[in-house]
Amino acid sequence: MKNATLLGSSSLSLPPGSYIYHLKPIGDKLAAASSDDSLRIFDPTTLQTLSGAIRENVHAGLTCLETDKWGGQAVFTAGRDSAIRCWDIRAREVSTLKSVDSTAYLSLARGPRDEIAVGTELSNSKASIQIWDIRSSKVPRIEYAESHNDDITSLAFHPINPSCLVSGSTDGLVNIYDTRIPDEDDALTQVMNHGASIAHAGFLSDSDMYALSHDETFSIYHLNELDDNKDVTPVVFGDIRPIAKCEYVVGVLSGNEGAILAAGTHTERRLDLLRLDPESGWSMDGSQVIRLPDAHGEEIVRTIYIDTESSVIYTAGEDSNVRAWRALSKDPESRQVGPTRHKRPNESVKKKHQKPY
Repeated sequence: MKNATLLGSSSLSLPPGSYIYHLKPIGDKLAAASSDDSLRIFDPTTLQTLSGAIRENVHAGLTCLETDKWGGQAVFTAGRDSAIRCWDIRAREVSTLKSVDSTAYLSLARGPRDEIAVGTELSNSKASIQIWDIRSSKVPRIEYAESHNDDITSLAFHPINPSCLVSGSTDGLVNIYDTRIPDEDDALTQVMNHGASIAHAGFLSDSDMYALSHDETFSIYHLNELDDNKDVTPVVFGDIRPIAKCEYVVGVLSGNEGAILAAGTHTERRLDLLRLDPESGWSMDGSQVIRLPDAHGEEIVRTIYIDTESSVIYTAGEDSNVRAWRALSKDPESRQVGPTRHKRPNESVKKKHQKPY
């Protein structure tokens, strides 16, 4: 086990009682979505918001944040107000796509082409996945409305196949779609029943994906190829909490050398990063744990982002702070990030572990 060092902490000028629940990279900056429906762009080296880069009330109920992973300067948001917004950070312009049926959006994924996928809340016995063309659409290019029968809480595109989309829902299903196909029955290529309400689903590699439920049950599934008739047995961890020795899971991060499970405990005031090793069938490697001691105190960590270039870990919690950490340093001395160091918040925001929306 290796303890990470706290490099800095900042509130990003959040109003009292607010906290950040999404952190995403945008160029050499970071974007943050917070519970007060604001969008902030900040410098990760100083943990300070950029001038003019706080957008308030971006939605009436902000739920989703994504950024362009292919070098662009766009930030995408969605919310309960049935709107999708694309924010051009350099030009400081915004464009809006608006649903005609006033359904709340709960999940969003940015595709490598000019596409955005959004998942809706269950409304009038309908929960749908909409695929939008961000260049010109006034209506979704495709809508899949029969594969899930409850809120669609998670969406992700395949890392190299731009037409492969995974969805997760509170109905317990994890679905795979070929988004080139408009007909839903033909587009739905794989269905996995996780057996519990899905909080997060995504890809760990070109061939494997994961599902994490709201009650912390965790499994890894194999992506079936069209010519693959073999059923690969899923890796079923069950309730991950006793295995990871945690009380909750923040999320799962994939990378070139495997995946990281971020697992926290507010009673013991820590966050552990546990490696999932693809070479050993995605087993959890307990010998390579990185611990963030004191994490965000007794408050729950809501989101995490790891900058692999700088080896800096960024977390945000219900204590209304963003923190930067380093576990490995290329230099003998780690540089400090941000305006404060090991500074504890004056006020503690007590909230239950629940979805921010």
